[in-house]
Amino acid sequence: MPDNKGYTVIETFIAALIFFAAVSAVLYVYSQEYSLYIDNNSRVEVQENMRIALKKMYRGVRQAGSVISCSDTELILEPAPGDNVRGFRYDQAGKEAEVNVGGVYLPVASQITYLHFDYSTASRIVKITINGQKGNSGVLEMSTSVQVRAD
Repeated sequence: MPDNKGYTVIETFIAALIFFAAVSAVLYVYSQEYSLYIDNNSRVEVQENMRIALKKMYRGVRQAGSVISCSDTELILEPAPGDNVRGFRYDQAGKEAEVNVGGVYLPVASQITYLHFDYSTASRIVKITINGQKGNSGVLEMSTSVQVRAD
């Protein structure tokens, strides 16, 4: 009986098949986890943008002298003495929330898909609703209500 010390072609083929199956499984799990990581980062970025926008709008409305006009996507304010915030609006083309500072609209937050203002003259309360989305983050929504301090 001859003493063969090597591997047969079939044994080598089976070992390679097992190796490639294991590598494929690891790569599949990695790609799925990386995709979830990207989606989560997009969600966090959108939430941060919306928080910044709501905080800026809250302060602007709270410190305003009065509300001049309010539509679904634009809020025009009479600035309080010493303040230069004159309003906020939604730029649908740029998907941005914008602030009117001294007559010029500047971006406050990006990746905004919806911005809505609702003003009650009786209670002087402005309700702000904002939605945002980036990639596969899904649509995220935040809202707040703020009472105009002066009037």
